[in-house]
This record gives sequence, structure tokens and C-alpha cells, in this order.
Amino acid sequence: MTEHQVLFAKLLGEDAENVKAIPVRRQELIATLAHIVLEERALQQDVIENGSFYETHGDKGQLIIKKRPQYEELGRLRDRKLRYSKELGINIEAVTWDDF
Repeated sequence: MTEHQVLFAKLLGEDAENVKAIPVRRQELIATLAHIVLEERALQQDVIENGSFYETHGDKGQLIIKKRPQYEELGRLRDRKLRYSKELGINIEAVTWDDF
């Protein structure tokens, strides 16, 4: 089984005792949520390993500090995760910088 299949099965099992009774639309939402969670884990690991920002130099030689695209995508992905969770009625708390 792939990592997605394992997570999908776990989420389905947590959703209902009788997995076969879960409507197809809900199963599809749960499958998408599983993909989002796995992508979030990968992006979070990348941010941990490589940081949230990088340095570059502007055209006049000035130092510019920018957010890494992976860090920005992680924020967008967490927003998607919250939307899918809300649609499914799953309570997932938002992660904010106050938590760190």
C-alpha cells in the first residue's frame, strides 16, 4: 500500500465504522484531504530543512530577503486543508505562528 492509501484508509476508518456506507462524494473529499495532508508533510519537512526565507541581491546590490515558494505554498495548502476539513465536518485547528 502507498502512503496515500494508508492515510486514506485511516481517515475513512475514523469517519465511520461501516466504510461501505460512506457516500462516494465524501470518499472523494477524504481522498483529496489525504493527498493534501501528505503534500503538507513534505512541504513542512522542506521548510524545516531549508528554512522559510532566502537571501538574494537586488539590481543595485542591496540584500533582499524573500519567502521561499515552498513556504508560501505551505500556507496556501493549509488553507485548502481547512476548507476540505470544514466541508467534511472534521475539526482541524489552524496552525498559526502563535503556536510556535
